[in-house]
Parts: sequence; structure tokens; C-alpha cells
Amino acid sequence: MEKELSYLSPEGYTVFTAKFLKNRGTCCKSACLHCPYGYTLKKHGLSFLDVTESDSALIEQIIEESGTSPVDWKPFFPENIKLIRIKDTICGLLLKNHIVIKHLYLKPHFQNQDLSKEMVESYLFI
Repeated sequence: MEKELSYLSPEGYTVFTAKFLKNRGTCCKSACLHCPYGYTLKKHGLSFLDVTESDSALIEQIIEESGTSPVDWKPFFPENIKLIRIKDTICGLLLKNHIVIKHLYLKPHFQNQDLSKEMVESYLFI
């Protein structure tokens, strides 16, 4: 993953990774999905989706792909789990209580975009 500079989206489009965009050296201000400069996040922000039982496989997949130590997510289900989106693309999920994010899981292509717990909380709890 670290050497990957682009990938094909499910729709067949070439998507440049944060590594590729960072190697360019400057932000093009095109709101790239993986912008490492924060422009896309400032322009579009994050949105959050509630989960349902039909999302169980997706939850498991995101946790597994994240490479982060998994926890039992079932006690958080459903009201304290949210899918995270950037520009209508699911980039991860969070497990929360009423005031803080307890666990943040990001898909691999979104892990180099400075999406920390604190950053995601600032969008979630506004």
C-alpha cells in the first residue's frame, strides 16, 4: 500500500492516493478525494451515516482492512457506530460514546490524510 500511487475506483476511474498527491508538492485545489493538504476536508467536510444490521459485513471489512487492533464492535451497535464519508465515499468508521470517539478505523487509502480522532470528533460533535 505504501508504494501505491493510484488505484481504480469501483466505477473504473483512476484515483490518485495521498502519497501521489504529496509527492507533487503542492495542492491543486481540485478537491481530490485523498488530498493530503486538507483542502478537500475544508471544502466538503465529513459526513456520517448510521449503520444497520445489513452493514455488519462492511463494519467487519473496514476494521480488518484498517490494520488497527480490532475490538468487539457489537456493544456499540447500532447507535454508537457511524460510517465516515468524504465526498460521498465511505472512508472509515468510528465507535463512540456520547462525548468522544473510542475507536477510529480508516480504510487504507485514507490513512495518510491526517484524519485523527480529534479531527473527526470536530466534525461529529458540532
